[in-house]
Amino acid sequence: MQGQDKSGRLWMWGLTATIVVFIAFFVGFAIWTFQDDVELVYDNYYDKDVVFDQQIKRVARTQALPFKPILTYHQTTQVLDVKFPLALGHMPTDGEVLLFRPADLHRDRLFRLILEGDSLQLIELPDMDQGLWRIKLNWTSGGEEYYLEQSLMVN
Repeated sequence: MQGQDKSGRLWMWGLTATIVVFIAFFVGFAIWTFQDDVELVYDNYYDKDVVFDQQIKRVARTQALPFKPILTYHQTTQVLDVKFPLALGHMPTDGEVLLFRPADLHRDRLFRLILEGDSLQLIELPDMDQGLWRIKLNWTSGGEEYYLEQSLMVN
């Protein structure tokens, strides 16, 4: 009878220890998750909404163009051609080319849009990291803003 009493106590202590460990784990997990700062709402959400609305309008204007700028990267010479077709009917007065690296934001590169002649800009890009890049072209022409984005895979 004494053997059964001893094994019954061990079973109770094991069950109690399991419950305590289980509760401690979830309390620790809850404390850890509540310490992580997650902001789902901006303090200045109205300003962010206005900027986003302007971006939608830029994209819509660009999509409505009969001819769009042509972005071509030459792997061998490591040069990006930004060409505005003459048939577009207008040339940019201001703009920028952002090479956005999704894998590492510290590798992003920003260039002012300065056309050679009327429609072409050559951007030399030595030592481009291999992988995915996004070319983001913003320009202003005739008082209207435009935006074009294109993916680029560097091998």
